[in-house]
Amino acid sequence: MILPSKEFVDIFKSIPGALSVCESIAIMNISQQAPEGDAIELGTYKGKSAISALYGFTENMGFHLVDPEFSNKEFEYQTALNISRIAGSGKGGCWSRTIADISLNEIPKHDKLSYVFIDSGTHCDGLAMQEVQLLEDKIVFGGVIAFHDFKSQFPDPLTAYNYLLSTGKYEEIPINWQEIVDYVKENDLERGNDTWHHTEMEFPCFVGALKRK
Repeated sequence: MILPSKEFVDIFKSIPGALSVCESIAIMNISQQAPEGDAIELGTYKGKSAISALYGFTENMGFHLVDPEFSNKEFEYQTALNISRIAGSGKGGCWSRTIADISLNEIPKHDKLSYVFIDSGTHCDGLAMQEVQLLEDKIVFGGVIAFHDFKSQFPDPLTAYNYLLSTGKYEEIPINWQEIVDYVKENDLERGNDTWHHTEMEFPCFVGALKRK
């Protein structure tokens, strides 16, 4: 299992966004499994999930970060700055670019995707299903689709996940949440994490992922 360095955790905690350290570790271990190619993140905000994927990539990846908020140049600059603090830390050669657009406009521009992370919209507006229906045949064999807010109070990520499973084209990627949570507890890593999760959730684990067969 990939585990984050102290430097990574310090950078991660300094970035605002609704992502726990537990979820970050899950993402880096999911992204590690992606084959070489193009990657896309739908809903980046300030870069917490993006740096987690970058930390895990072990192959050469072109990482496209999509968020309508990037139309605000100061927002885009701050996010790119956050990501640059981690870029290149993986074993593979990676580059990233920000794209100021909505996911449904950007997905059709890509083919043969190796890694996709979905965290766009409100997670209860039907967007995730539209996204995966556009994506399902664009993922290369062995490629990965991951979801945030999976099995949370938001219904859409689980609905989209189950749809992809029902096609027979995808299989689940197991996540050892107990091992991750035990490590985070033992090292007190969630303390000081600037996250927006509900306060009653000490160790949020709302990530799920599928691999193309």
